[in-house]
Parts: sequence; C-alpha cells; structure tokens
Amino acid sequence: MLISTHLNPDGDALGSALAMSLYLDSIEVENEVICNNLAPYNLEFLPHKDRIRLNPKKKHELAIVLDLDSLERLGKTRDAIEDCGRMVLIDHHIPHQEPGDVRIVDVKAPATALILTRLFFALNAKISPEMATCLLTGIVTDTGSFRYRNTTPESLELCAKLLQFGGDLVQINEEVYQKKPIESVLLLRKVLDNMKVLCDDQLAYSVLPAKDFTDIGAVEMHTEGLVNEMMFIRTTKISALLREPGERKLVRASVRSRGDIDVAAALREFGGGGHKNAAGCTFEMSIEEAEPLLVEALKKCLGY
Repeated sequence: MLISTHLNPDGDALGSALAMSLYLDSIEVENEVICNNLAPYNLEFLPHKDRIRLNPKKKHELAIVLDLDSLERLGKTRDAIEDCGRMVLIDHHIPHQEPGDVRIVDVKAPATALILTRLFFALNAKISPEMATCLLTGIVTDTGSFRYRNTTPESLELCAKLLQFGGDLVQINEEVYQKKPIESVLLLRKVLDNMKVLCDDQLAYSVLPAKDFTDIGAVEMHTEGLVNEMMFIRTTKISALLREPGERKLVRASVRSRGDIDVAAALREFGGGGHKNAAGCTFEMSIEEAEPLLVEALKKCLGY
C-alpha cells in the first residue's frame, strides 16, 4: 500500500501520513510513504520520519492520499499515485478537485489528523505513543496550537485522549514553534526589512528574492512560519510572503488572513489553494512579475 500527501508538507500532512503508516504496520499491512519533499526541519522530530521517501520502491495496487485537495499538489509523486489501481483520499479541505475512488472528506474538521483519529478510535486501533504524537502534531499545527478559529471542542477532547496514549505535546510545541535555525532568523530580518503595508495597514506583505537566500545560505524550508510574523501587526487582516528560494522563474507565495477573508479562493486563479485563512500558490515567472499580481488579488479581498 502506498501512502502520500501534498508537496511542501506541513504537520498535518506528515503527521497523518506517518500515523497511517504506523497503523498499517500494526495490522501487518505492508506499506511505504512517499512525498515530493522530505520533512522540513521543524518536523524532523516526528517518529519514524526516516520512512518518508521521494519515490516508491515498488508498484502498489492501492494508494491512501492524505490532506490533499487537488492532484497538482502531489508534485512529482503524482505518477506513482496514479499508477496504483485505486485511491482512497482522506482530507478536510474544501475540494478544489475531487480525486479518489473512495473519499473521506470533512471540511468542518480542523485537520486531516483529526479525521484519522476518529477513524482509529472507531476501529479500536491500538494507538502507540508514536502514533499519538503524529496525530497530535497534525491537529496542533493546523489549529495553530489551538489558537485558530477552527479549534473545536472535539479537537480538544481528542487531543486529550491522544495525550493519554502518550502523545508528547511539549515536544511538539518546542520543535514546531520554539526552535529555529539561524538561517530562519536571518530571513525574518529580511522579511521585516522588505515589508510593505497597504490598504490602510490591513495588508502586510514581503518579498524574498533569490539573492536574499544566497546571501544567507538559506533554502525554502527556512521560510517556515515567516508569513505569520506579519500577522502580529494589530491592523493586519492579510499577510503574504513571496519568495524565490531556488532557480528563477519559480516563485512561491504563502498567505494568511483573519476572520471571514477567504484567501484560498483568491489564490485559485493562480492554481493555488488551501484553507480560507491559510493558503498558497506557485508562480512560474519572476518575483517582480508575480508581486503585482498577488497584491492586486489580495487588495480585492479587502475591497480595494
């Protein structure tokens, strides 16, 4: 069985994928986990993260894909997934597409890991401390450590149960939120130096051109969480970060918002997606060309 998730995986994506892999181990089902990218630095603590591969070792008949709203977001693993005869998809995004022969989708769930936790409890699965930590990571990161509006009573109740099964909430919070490489801190300085504030201080955005990455010796994973820093401005309703981490003509954008501002809908015109308050997209153009396109779309979200 082949397990996969979206490219540039976050805590919910990898936590869910590894939890599923460990569950299949427990019922003696052979499996492997593939992803377009390996674990970023802040998720390297996840139990058994070393089983994440870029390519499968062999062909599989069934794929289980987690935390995915469109096939494009599989990246380079898409061929291997589609080469499987059947696909099961488990997700909590508003569908951009509807891939999968069997779909388990709850758009009201704050995390895919929460849906998995429900399923495992319903199956009376044996949840190890490692599984509990993976599932807890997915719920904690997609709720912003229970600070986001998507936090529900059920999410708190299930996390309490995962703690009873040995999930390590202290380790999760330390590794995800409290430890950063020096490159990330130096990039944050660049983000703040390059920041622009528009729309009566409601839109804050910044750009990180390739030169900034080269000067610091930083790579894409060092941008993790930087877009959130601009949301600390009291008046900010939307924050955005455009970055050019590798070869030119490939620009990534991360966007955050407050309340009812749906930035995922705004980014769909660029082939992006995500959640209402947290979304992203990729531009195949220079950062100078991408900047006005993104800014104009976000200004429209604010009625400007």
